[in-house]
Amino acid sequence: MNPFKKAVVHNFLRAFLPALTHAHQYTISHQLAVSSIGIAYTHLLEAIGEDRALPLLFIDDRVVINREPLEDSVYISRFINFFKSRGIQHLRIHQGITLEELTSFIETLTVSPKPSIDNTLFPHIQFGKVGLGYKTNEEADGGVVDEPVKSETGMAEEKRAVDVEKQGILQTAHHFKTIHTQDLDLMADVYDAAKRNHDLPDREIKRVVTDIITAIKQGSSMLLTFSPLRVLDEYTFTHSTNVCILTLAQAMALKIKDELLHAIGVAAMLHDIGKIFIPEEVLNKQGALNDTEWELIKRHPQKGAEYLIDKPGIPPLAIIVAYEHHMFYDYTGYPKVSNNWQQNICSQMATISDYFDALRSKRIYRDSMEIEIITEQMTNMSGKTLNPFLTKNFLLLLNKLMQGLEI
Repeated sequence: MNPFKKAVVHNFLRAFLPALTHAHQYTISHQLAVSSIGIAYTHLLEAIGEDRALPLLFIDDRVVINREPLEDSVYISRFINFFKSRGIQHLRIHQGITLEELTSFIETLTVSPKPSIDNTLFPHIQFGKVGLGYKTNEEADGGVVDEPVKSETGMAEEKRAVDVEKQGILQTAHHFKTIHTQDLDLMADVYDAAKRNHDLPDREIKRVVTDIITAIKQGSSMLLTFSPLRVLDEYTFTHSTNVCILTLAQAMALKIKDELLHAIGVAAMLHDIGKIFIPEEVLNKQGALNDTEWELIKRHPQKGAEYLIDKPGIPPLAIIVAYEHHMFYDYTGYPKVSNNWQQNICSQMATISDYFDALRSKRIYRDSMEIEIITEQMTNMSGKTLNPFLTKNFLLLLNKLMQGLEI
């Protein structure tokens, strides 16, 4: 396979993942889904080129085309996991496929983790399990071996299992949606209390944290769908929620529990409380900040810590996380501290969650970034601005969640 062919195939695989993500998170008619599927379709046509079809064979953790494996990458691993979880070990896309057919195929794939797909609905797409009768593109146009025909009892049992799994996903999604609604109200109350210098609603904060912990335990595979794109005026509230969820997920993956886990949740929820003391015109500025404005932004960790010090019902850990969450692992962030300062590991977890969600959320001045790009950046930052052990833990957790969602 020539280098150009490899490049266009890689482009298609990379573009296909956002199409799946947006179709799963929203609806097939959502603007983001329509756009990403259109991009994937363009790359697909380039990948097929003048050939009769694009044959993709999934062997272990490799994508093989005409007996030649593609180089490994993060998105290839996700691509393989997505199809293998649906019992698909090879995929063959033929010349003549339309945008409508690809869109319908993606919609069918994202309806359920293990959909029952009717091959006849997609005349230009062949797929199934690999058997002894499988042939490469060089050997035949057909030769696909689909799954054996199941008995009526087997099909009924599989349908029941899918229905139960789907119901569980829907219940978890509803749980997180309810928490999100509660949290928006709660964070509005928190910020109002801060503006008035009143006591924080600590009981309500702890209740939401408890609900989040319960929801994570019930269905951790729903975490990433709980970060939909938000408009700027909701950003701080939504960002606080997402940082709380992602930090709790990190802590739970490290087997942290009980009182410390709840304290971490409260701390993550309040990590940005200092922003209430920054002028809104600076926080919401669309253009680049000048030196004076940037110095104001850099004060919010100290402002937040000072505000939380004397607030009843708030764990001391919240003060530490508010102060340290922009400090960075190598101390190149802010605020500046003495050489013998020891950062709290919970602050470093919040830093990772803060960075990830800030880039994944849409802002007025920029669009959201794809997860692959963010993870590559985080890998490069590991050991420098981000704690290397915690970054590895977070990326492993993220990979597990994405495989659970197959987004």
